[in-house]
Amino acid sequence: MLETVFLGGMSMASSLLQSVTGFGFAIIMMAIMPLFLPYQSALGISTILSATLNAVILRRCWRDIDIKQLWLPVLFCLCGSSFGTFLMASNPSPVYKRALGVFLIFLAIWLYFFSDRVRIKPTTLSAGIAGVISGLCGGLFSVNGPPMVLYFISVIENKRTYMATIQCYFLINNIYLLIVRTVLDLMPGGILISSLWGLGGLILGSFLGGKIFDKLDGDKLKGFVYIFMALSGAWIAING
Repeated sequence: MLETVFLGGMSMASSLLQSVTGFGFAIIMMAIMPLFLPYQSALGISTILSATLNAVILRRCWRDIDIKQLWLPVLFCLCGSSFGTFLMASNPSPVYKRALGVFLIFLAIWLYFFSDRVRIKPTTLSAGIAGVISGLCGGLFSVNGPPMVLYFISVIENKRTYMATIQCYFLINNIYLLIVRTVLDLMPGGILISSLWGLGGLILGSFLGGKIFDKLDGDKLKGFVYIFMALSGAWIAING
């Protein structure tokens, strides 16, 4: 019973953060859930709840999706997701996750202090690199947000368009990951029941986060994203 209440509380806090920044749900969930659940179960629950959260957020802003900026990163992401999932299935290792955490810390610090000088152009190369890295991280850790956050927040000026586009991107990738993991028999039994316990917290957190998001301007949103990314990276690096 205590674990289910804890799961609901984590889901609420994580969904609130993602509703404000555009990402973060899977990072928090995957940093904590493996402490009391088997890793594959945590992966499955995180992906199911992440896809649900994407759909809940999109319900408010789906009209603002920028299809032109979306389709190319999605295409590359699906390739990266496939490779990451097969790699995790054949050789799971906490070293991958710690390396991701360290990378996020340095990347966030650099962007926080030099973001005005960073200009990522929406080219095929930049979209491809961001998409592949994002998909790879999603397949390995169920954490596919940071690379695409950096890409979309650089190439999309309007905050509602940014939020809608990145949530649509996550939704497509999470649905694909669920299909691949099911085919590879990587979805442990019983996780649907556990996922339901997180649903109530998810809806409440999404509602509260949406209220905060409406009051933030674009510059404050970027600063919040970079700070949260550094803290998340530290958490992942320490906990593995």
